[in-house]
Amino acid sequence: MHDMFIQSQQLVTSSSSNNGAVQPKKRKTEHYSSNGGVNPNSGGELSLVEQVFSVTAHGHNQNFTSTTFDLNHASPSLGNQQPFVRASTIKLLDTYQRCGQKRKTWSPEGNGNSCGEAVPNTDCTTTTTTTAHSKVTAAPGANNPQPQGKKKCSGSGADGDYQLVQHEVLYSMANQYEVLEFLGRGTFGQVVKCWKKGTNEIVAIKILKNHPSYARQGQIEVSILSRLSQENADEFNFVRAYECFQHKNHTCLVFEMLEQNLYDFLKQNKFSPLPLKYIRPILQQVLTALLKLKQLGLIHADLKPENIMLVDPVRQPYRVKVIDFGSASHVSKAVCNTYLQSRYYRAPEIILGLPFCEAIDMWSLGCVVAELFLGWPLYPGSSEYDQIRYISQTQGLPTEHMLNNASKTTKFFYRDMESTYPFWRLKTPEEHEAETGIKSKEARKYIFNCLDDIGQVNVPTDLEGGQLLAEKVDRKEFIDLLKRMLTMDQERRTTPGEALNHPFVRLAHLVDYA
Repeated sequence: MHDMFIQSQQLVTSSSSNNGAVQPKKRKTEHYSSNGGVNPNSGGELSLVEQVFSVTAHGHNQNFTSTTFDLNHASPSLGNQQPFVRASTIKLLDTYQRCGQKRKTWSPEGNGNSCGEAVPNTDCTTTTTTTAHSKVTAAPGANNPQPQGKKKCSGSGADGDYQLVQHEVLYSMANQYEVLEFLGRGTFGQVVKCWKKGTNEIVAIKILKNHPSYARQGQIEVSILSRLSQENADEFNFVRAYECFQHKNHTCLVFEMLEQNLYDFLKQNKFSPLPLKYIRPILQQVLTALLKLKQLGLIHADLKPENIMLVDPVRQPYRVKVIDFGSASHVSKAVCNTYLQSRYYRAPEIILGLPFCEAIDMWSLGCVVAELFLGWPLYPGSSEYDQIRYISQTQGLPTEHMLNNASKTTKFFYRDMESTYPFWRLKTPEEHEAETGIKSKEARKYIFNCLDDIGQVNVPTDLEGGQLLAEKVDRKEFIDLLKRMLTMDQERRTTPGEALNHPFVRLAHLVDYA
């Protein structure tokens, strides 16, 4: 398999040289998704004893297989919860009605470079493109038949996208894949569900567009997947890549088929907050993936709920894998002022234009687990200004050292030149709008004065005695870890190894309540 990836890198390079320059569009993310998912309201519990045993028995590399979970109760209940809101610090907004805010994470004001290896001007931020919750252009099929008369042939469209025909066969050097179903489209290309002929295997194939900017991006992704293919994908919780090949001058990446991403899971369950006992295994598994990426000197650079997949919600509830390495880069090749990460999950150092490292992934993961806990994004900024405004209102301004050294500080902050020492203040929404024409929006469901206040929301109503005490202790440790993950200064932000040893993950604080 490793040899296949090495050979394919040469094919990507050679195929891209035959294309003229094309102005890249905003990149969208693929989702290796089929129908299905966990219904958290169908009953079933993972006992506290089972949780403690799972972590202590398996350590950091636990696989959360059937030996870990009670498969007779595969779909855990979210339980009864009530909002516990202190009016002086938390403001609950009816965001849907007041803002009409859709989940959109690309930034209209962005004009930086893409991906940390200087891919030419491709915006690595993303917009959701799964069939479950976005409009996509459907491939020909039973629900979208081809017009009668002249039969459509496959090929490349004007935008470089491959024109698929249902039941078309894609040929690699070793295998044949029959196209069964269209899964999603992004600016990079599209993802289709395929049958590996001669077997009972179903796979997801990512077909990149045929022009230089995406060929270059594909070359980077192939290089990183080639390196990851030497590791145990199941042990380290990232998607398994099978092979890469060229089909009619389009790069095709073959992946295992996964079930449902975390955003679709939240949407399916009406954005109900997830209990900590289910957030814990998800967090542990993604931290394990980030630990391996850090050891390999890699940055994922687009971690978000859409890129964390439930593997098999029925047989392995809350078993997850990280997908989409299309924005990934080597730490040694990270480029300052790079335009990276989906906005809701974008680290302060990226917003401000500071040098960065793999710590940006830890910030993103902190935002993800906060979203799972709240049922809504912690910082759903509609622009980069709103993003840094939300962060600053809850966590305080970035450090003076960060603001003094960042290249984009003056886009968002004013400096008081009359002060005896450097002093920055955040521009008001009116000042920012006057300068840029970009109007600020309020898209938050909760407005927190500090991260500690997060622990006050969604307190379960059906707990008492020892269970209630355990919940309070668990929330305290969760917030402590969350604050470490969302530390503004990347040099002080917790690392994957440190987070895996945190009491919240290891469950040491709950042994007395088991």
